[in-house]
Amino acid sequence: MAVNWKNLKRFKPDIVLARIAAIRTRSPDGKGSSFSGWELDQSMPLLHSMIEFPPIARDMDHATLIWKAVAFDPDELSRQSFMKELNRQLDIELAQRQEVFHVLTSVSINSRIQLGTVTIGGVQIRFCGKEFPRKFPQHRSTSIQEARLPVVESPSSYQKLIATVTAKKPALALTAAIRAVDIHRAVWCLFSNAEMEMIGKSWNPINAVRLGAIHTVHSQDGHSAHGTVWFEPHHIQSTPYEHRDIEAIKKQVLGTLRRLRQCPYRDDIADALLLYVRALDESNQSTAFTRLWSAVERLASPGYGDYDAIVRRCAFLWRDNAFATQALEHFREYRNAYAHGGSESTEAKTYCFQLQQYFRPLLFFHITNARRFQTLAEANEFLDMPTNMGVLEKLKQRVARAISFQTPRPKTT
Repeated sequence: MAVNWKNLKRFKPDIVLARIAAIRTRSPDGKGSSFSGWELDQSMPLLHSMIEFPPIARDMDHATLIWKAVAFDPDELSRQSFMKELNRQLDIELAQRQEVFHVLTSVSINSRIQLGTVTIGGVQIRFCGKEFPRKFPQHRSTSIQEARLPVVESPSSYQKLIATVTAKKPALALTAAIRAVDIHRAVWCLFSNAEMEMIGKSWNPINAVRLGAIHTVHSQDGHSAHGTVWFEPHHIQSTPYEHRDIEAIKKQVLGTLRRLRQCPYRDDIADALLLYVRALDESNQSTAFTRLWSAVERLASPGYGDYDAIVRRCAFLWRDNAFATQALEHFREYRNAYAHGGSESTEAKTYCFQLQQYFRPLLFFHITNARRFQTLAEANEFLDMPTNMGVLEKLKQRVARAISFQTPRPKTT
């Protein structure tokens, strides 16, 4: 699959490319370019917004690919020549040899809990308890010391894990690994996050299971992959999660992941899970709320942001449809007030807890009905059905009459 321009009725890439071409100087050997002034920094994000990458390039560094296309385009940076070069750069990237990498990190589940191994999206996640296997710790420690990070390693009571992934570069391995780990965390949080908080600190994230502070990437022999270290800049330590009936939680998590794998539109659900878990990692609760609303939107009105549809489809799942509608209208109002006017509220964390109560049924509706719908759009058509029983009965009668009318009748002689 190729990279393509988005809607060319809205976007005019030639305008942006002309500004970049005006400051570009091609190298005499034809191997790259130099740029003058700040125009490139202002223009590249605009160009990025106009481009649609294929699914195979999901985890790649799109910004670098675009920069290479701008620098190596042998022509005059026309819309056609740039896109041809961008696809060439993508082909070069895809042709690189893949390697097996191990991404080491941790999550805030008590290290005494035995979690075994799980595979999500082709990434094998092995939970190690309190310690990493012997071939990794020294190399990880050396890389962390050399990086001089502004955060400290997570406590030993955090559950250590190794995410094994095949990728072309360490950075791509990290992206794929953290995506899988976050999907796993999201499912844990569905069953583990508190319903409400009566006494607590407003700046503490809601998620019961959070990422550790530092992530390192390693090759097969345990050595650091090119000394790469990543960290969570706003990391807040938490008490490692445990539960009096942890086996029941583990069973629920594994069952949910199994159903997710069986869903025809599992990528849509996975995207919503990522938005959900990353939203409630936030310490700014107003930001957390708007990001959590995006998770609801990803399922209830993907690509459109139709707020009427979001309210209608979420409320459909509640027995007290009228009250659910009013609650969702309240969330919609607060989201708009914050997004458009910066209007924060001291109740933002409460709103996050409440909106989480509406996200969960929506998410579980899609997972538990995984075999009944082939697409997210088909599931949303169901959620658009009326909730009034009288209206449904009339609709049922009309459908029965329509079926009868359209049923072929035997020919009479």
